[in-house]
Amino acid sequence: MRLGVVERGNYKTKEYEDLTGYQMEVNGFCYDFGRILSETRLRFKELWGIECPPDLLKKRLHFSEERFFNRMLKNEHYGVYHRNTGANICLGLLPEEQTCNLVIHELAHEMHYRHGGYNRAEVVVQELVAIMAEEEYETRQFDFDPHYTSQQLLHQLMEQPAFASLPFSERWQIVADIGTLAQVSFLINRYLDDTDGHHLRTWLSSRCANPEQARAITNALASVSECYAIFNRRLLIKRLLNIRGSAILPAQDIDAICRALYQLKALDQHNPHDSLSNLIYSAFGDL
Repeated sequence: MRLGVVERGNYKTKEYEDLTGYQMEVNGFCYDFGRILSETRLRFKELWGIECPPDLLKKRLHFSEERFFNRMLKNEHYGVYHRNTGANICLGLLPEEQTCNLVIHELAHEMHYRHGGYNRAEVVVQELVAIMAEEEYETRQFDFDPHYTSQQLLHQLMEQPAFASLPFSERWQIVADIGTLAQVSFLINRYLDDTDGHHLRTWLSSRCANPEQARAITNALASVSECYAIFNRRLLIKRLLNIRGSAILPAQDIDAICRALYQLKALDQHNPHDSLSNLIYSAFGDL
């Protein structure tokens, strides 16, 4: 366990077996490391159902006062996680209780890493996993990406009763296995369809000749709606359900639907100020 401090203008890294019993003040905030570590152990067991591994606290959790921390990152950050060294928490920006939330955020990255999903996950997914753990205790507002996008997608998931009603351990397993932003979007669309009465699922089973065709459409739908709000997801799904006819769609029509979805994605990227309704109309044409 390392503690980064600035003494008489000199930057020093101090090594500790355990910071219990050590206290310090940074920017007017007082930190009792005994309380912080005790609260960390308690929350860790609440979230992951196991005792916090001793090696995690001794070798993978570090603290630095703000001046030392900013020397490393050159910006105002609250914490940072590196696969090689573990979690590093900035002291001097938040009081002790909220600092405990920062610890959980960064340790969630560590648990994601030990789970095996961190290395293959896109950064938006990495942050979504960590924010979900932190928000078991308090919601911190983010106004920068990837954290902002991650939080918005997490909140969309938490709006879906079938997901939000699960205990944290089950939600953790679901999101820790996700690798890409498109997979998060796919998951939101699936839960949203559950909430709305399985209309999309029913349409896919009645209009697609096989599961591969259904997956092609839902994958395209997920890719297009990666950063859509719930209202816009519903708007797009509604247009899909209004495609004319009631019989099984031929393969060329499935391809046309997928092309229309990807065309909508391109239109949306190049015309960010146009209404989604107009872009959908342009992309889908006579479908």
